[in-house]
Amino acid sequence: MINAQTEFEKEFPEGKLSEELSKYSTFKIGGPADFFFHLKKAADLPALIRFSKIHSLPYLIIGGGSNILFDDEGFRGLVIRIENKSIEINDLEVTADAGVFIPKLIQASIEGGLTGLENWAGLPGTVGGAVRGNAGCHGLETKDVLKSALIFDPKTEKTEEYPREWFEFDYRSSKLKSSGEIVLQATFKLEKMGEKTEEKEKIMKDSQNFRLTKQPFGFTTGSFFKNPSPDKPAGMLIDQVGLKGKTIGNAQISEKHGNFFLNLGGASSKDVLELAELAKKEVKAKFGIELKEEVQIISKQS
Repeated sequence: MINAQTEFEKEFPEGKLSEELSKYSTFKIGGPADFFFHLKKAADLPALIRFSKIHSLPYLIIGGGSNILFDDEGFRGLVIRIENKSIEINDLEVTADAGVFIPKLIQASIEGGLTGLENWAGLPGTVGGAVRGNAGCHGLETKDVLKSALIFDPKTEKTEEYPREWFEFDYRSSKLKSSGEIVLQATFKLEKMGEKTEEKEKIMKDSQNFRLTKQPFGFTTGSFFKNPSPDKPAGMLIDQVGLKGKTIGNAQISEKHGNFFLNLGGASSKDVLELAELAKKEVKAKFGIELKEEVQIISKQS
């Protein structure tokens, strides 16, 4: 490990050792990563991947940290946070780097006279995470607007652009979750905004108001579980087994929304996982339904 640390500091002077991961998750939970790098240029990625392979270190790619639960003991490997943030508009297309946050993408598209992303107003996370997980809200999913994305393959170190169909999108999923390939950039096909921009502004305002009034504030990742079906959302099932407001340690199932788990301050990953297991057990017992995590759970040796 000492040799790896020395080499890391020499080869990647902007990198960090023993960086607390709680700073990079909306849950505000997580211990230190042995190695951490803020990736602002995609060109640095191959060398970082090579470093992890040479030293037999697991590596983890993260974005905004809005859909992730880190272990209290941290991560025994290299965490790479994608932070490239360029946005370009060309006719009806907007191309954004993987590190661009969704609110910034929406703002840039509207300023460029384009419409089609307004239903994503209030959606946290980054472009890279949205493509990888087919993010969506208010009826709009990534697959509905994505034209293509630039992908880096860690195995071959090749970068290629693929059309929407290549990703095999499913509910909150894509082939990237199993292939391990990394989103560097994405292009979205939108429409020209008409003169009635107030209609688009109303859609954005309604979406933002929904999050303000229906969803809780605090340290959370948003929806913890995938919805088993449209008529049986996870939050409703958890509510019906009487777990809204349930607390273990400093973690709580929100009183406002049954599928939001909150860090009340100082919660551990163990607290959250125990709550999740309780919810899964009770929903299974009453409804015979297996809840599946939407949140990415990272163990110290993932």
